[in-house]
Amino acid sequence: MTEAGPLDRSVGMEAYATTGERCPGRAKSSPEDFRVEELVSGIAAAKEPLPGYLPLYRVEKRGIDTMHMAEEISDVLKSRVSYGGLKDSVATASQYVTPTSVKSERPERISREKFSAELVGYVPKPLTRGSVVGNRFEIVLRDCCDEIGARAEEALDAARRRRVPNYFGLQRFGAGGAGTHVVGKALVKRDFEGAVKLLMGAGEGRRHPSPEDAERSVARELDRHPGEWIRAMRAVSVRLRRLYVQAYQSYIFNKTLSLSLSGGEDVSEYQEGDNWAVPSEDWLTTSYPKSARERPAGRAVPLVQLAGFAYRNYGSRFDRYVELVMESEGVSPREFFVDEMQEVSAEGGFRRPHIAMVDGSVDIAGQTATLRFALAKGQYATVLLREIMKPEDPLGSGLA
Repeated sequence: MTEAGPLDRSVGMEAYATTGERCPGRAKSSPEDFRVEELVSGIAAAKEPLPGYLPLYRVEKRGIDTMHMAEEISDVLKSRVSYGGLKDSVATASQYVTPTSVKSERPERISREKFSAELVGYVPKPLTRGSVVGNRFEIVLRDCCDEIGARAEEALDAARRRRVPNYFGLQRFGAGGAGTHVVGKALVKRDFEGAVKLLMGAGEGRRHPSPEDAERSVARELDRHPGEWIRAMRAVSVRLRRLYVQAYQSYIFNKTLSLSLSGGEDVSEYQEGDNWAVPSEDWLTTSYPKSARERPAGRAVPLVQLAGFAYRNYGSRFDRYVELVMESEGVSPREFFVDEMQEVSAEGGFRRPHIAMVDGSVDIAGQTATLRFALAKGQYATVLLREIMKPEDPLGSGLA
């Protein structure tokens, strides 16, 4: 059995669903090699502006992350903007955004070096994460091993059978998987001084886990108010601070899933006593989560809890693994309600333990593989790619 590399293990990804050997290759040789299209549902956009409606923009971006793209669009629209999900910077992506204010500017088109946004209609409320049902990918892997066809088919087959673990990918943990979760843990533990020093890259050999603009904001605040660590952390945008805590939740989830798999749990099927939800016909969405104390009348998929202040033990087979991981981390559910910085508090929630893939296919041309598939929202294409490549160096292979 191939062992996960040190970078994967550092964020809790310790298992593989497939048994094939490593297959070296390269993803994201260029943004064009990693294409993602956001799939939305339930948006009935009017063609003409109506009272109280907001403009809906379709954005095509290349070489810029969603948060920085949103900041630039916000400046143009003179309004904060809302979007469904974060898209990788090393990718060619299409997604949707809306302003949050009905008084925003409404240009027909916004053009910048790394993205363009086109007005495509008008909607009654801002876009939210709930508007997104999934993402469709077209990904090219280059310079692959000779067995790339067999490895790709093995991974796609495992995904079809819902056996690929639904890890949070390395991108969730900062550039190159650098460790935003360690900042998140410091916030949860009320170690605000430690959080600031981690964010600033303190410590020998530590990679900076935060964008440079966040570091500059914190440094300026510390210059003005030395030793005021909470104030310094609040110089970072609330969205980014929440991402730190969410990254720590993601780390605990990954560790929980790895521990479950090492314990022999089948993540593909509902078992009596699981927390559960009913999947849609295409498996991309699910119903509202149901408690382990309720029994499904029809088909169901298992759910694993995310650590948070609302966590409770329902008696699910996965709950004991969540608690083992939290115990090893020395953290309790209550600590995810951060009294001193309540805006970063994290309630928790539920997540499927397996990837939900549809329309999976692969074309092989020599040592180049082109994969096409769709995943449910919040699921990572790179997690499926790691099953194919099993890279010792995910960063060098384009998976981080």
